[in-house]
Amino acid sequence: MISGTVVSLLVVVAGILAVRAEGEPVHDVALTDGSIWVSGGRTGYWGRVNTGSHALDTIIDGAGRTPATKATEEVARADILQDGRHAVGITGVADGTTQDRQLVAFDTTTGTPITGNATLPASQITTGDAYFMPDLVALGGNTLAVVDHASGDLWAMRLDPEGGTAIDGLTDRAPLESRIGRAAAVTVSEDGDIMVVSAESGTVVEVPAQGEGFGRAERTDLPFEGSRLADITAVGDRWVVLDLEEATVHAEGMERPRPLPGGGSEQGGDLAIAALQQAGPESLSVAVQTIERAEYVEIDEGATSGSDAGISSGLDGKGERAQFIKVSRPVLNGDCLYAAWGRGNGVLWGSACGEAGAGVSEIGIVGDLARRSGVVVRRNRGQVILNDLDTGRIFDLAVTVDPRIDTWPGGAPRAEPAPYVPDYKKRQGQPPSSTSAPTKPSTTSG
Repeated sequence: MISGTVVSLLVVVAGILAVRAEGEPVHDVALTDGSIWVSGGRTGYWGRVNTGSHALDTIIDGAGRTPATKATEEVARADILQDGRHAVGITGVADGTTQDRQLVAFDTTTGTPITGNATLPASQITTGDAYFMPDLVALGGNTLAVVDHASGDLWAMRLDPEGGTAIDGLTDRAPLESRIGRAAAVTVSEDGDIMVVSAESGTVVEVPAQGEGFGRAERTDLPFEGSRLADITAVGDRWVVLDLEEATVHAEGMERPRPLPGGGSEQGGDLAIAALQQAGPESLSVAVQTIERAEYVEIDEGATSGSDAGISSGLDGKGERAQFIKVSRPVLNGDCLYAAWGRGNGVLWGSACGEAGAGVSEIGIVGDLARRSGVVVRRNRGQVILNDLDTGRIFDLAVTVDPRIDTWPGGAPRAEPAPYVPDYKKRQGQPPSSTSAPTKPSTTSG
C-alpha cells in the first residue's frame, strides 16, 4: 500500500511539473542556409554548392546556354543572386537573339525552381568605352528589386523570410516608382531598403522597406547630370554612388564627392572601369575596385585615410589591353576584403584583412582566352567562393590545395528550369533529387 501511494504521488508531481514547465524554444535549422548558389556560365546551368562537402549538391537546367564562338560575339552570361534562403537566377542570352532574360526563383530548401518567372527589361547600352555594368536586379533583406536601365522604372516586392516566394509577373505589374531617369542602376541594403540612381538625371531614389511592403520614396539630387553610367551600393542604410563619367564617389550625408583612387580609366576612354562593393554593413568607408587595386574610400565627412589597406592586382589600368580585363564587386567578409579580376588566361584574386595590404594569386584557365564575362565573389553566412561567369568554374577560397569544385554536366541542358537528372537515373526511373550532381568533372565545361 505504501509503495502504491509513493508511485501515485510521484506521478502527480511529475504531471504538475510537466504542466508548469516552460520548455525549450523550437529552433528552425535549415541545413541548406549555408550553401552558396552559383552560375554555370556558358554551360547553361545553375547550381548549389555545399561548402561543407566541397561539391555541388544540386544542378538545375534552364540557365541559358551561351557558347559564343567568335571573339567579337557579345553574350550575357547566366547569373544568380542570393540572400540567405532566397535565390533568384538570371538567364543568359546569346548575341543576336530576341529572347528576353528571365528571373527564376528557387526553393533553396528543396533545390527546385518555383513556378512562374519574371522578365528582365531589355537594356541596350552603347558607351563607346569599356565599362563595368551596374546592377539592374538586386536582392537583399527579403527584398527583390528590378530597374529598367532605359527609363528608370522600378519594380519590387517583399519576400517571405522563410523562402519559397513566387515572383511570377513581377515586371508586368505597375512600377513601384516611375521615370526615375535613364541609365539607371539599383541596389538593396541588408535591411531590404531599395536605392536607385539615374546617371542621366543625377537623381537617387530611396524606398524603405516596411513590413510586407514599402514606405514613401525619398529623392536626392546629386551634383552631376548627363553621365552615361553610374554605379550604386548600400553601406548600412546609406547609399553610395560612383559617377563613372567623372570618376567621383558620392555618399548620403557627404557634401563633397571624393575622387576615385587612380581615376579608374583605361587608356583612350572616358568612363572609369570600376565597381563599388557589394551591399554591406554600416561603415565609414566603401570598398571600390579598379583594374589596379581594390581599396577603401572614406565616406565620412572630413575623414581622411593614410592606410594602405587593400589588394593590388599588379595590372596596368592605363595599358592598351586594360579594356579586356574584367573588374568585379569587392566583398567584405568580417574585417576582410575579397576581390577578383578576370582576364583571358586566368583569374586573379586576393584578400586583405584589417589595415593590411595584400597582393593576388592567379588561377589559370586553359582553353578559350577570349573573356566575355567577369567573375563574382559570392558570400553567404561567412562562406566565400569565386565563380567565373564565363566558364562556370567555382573555386573555394578557403582551400589552398585543389580549390576547384565544379562538376558541370556535359551536353546541352534543357531550356526550361528544372532539376538536372543524369542519364543513368533516367534509365532507372528515379525522380529528380537534390543530390543529382555528377561526380566527375565535365570535359565540356571549359
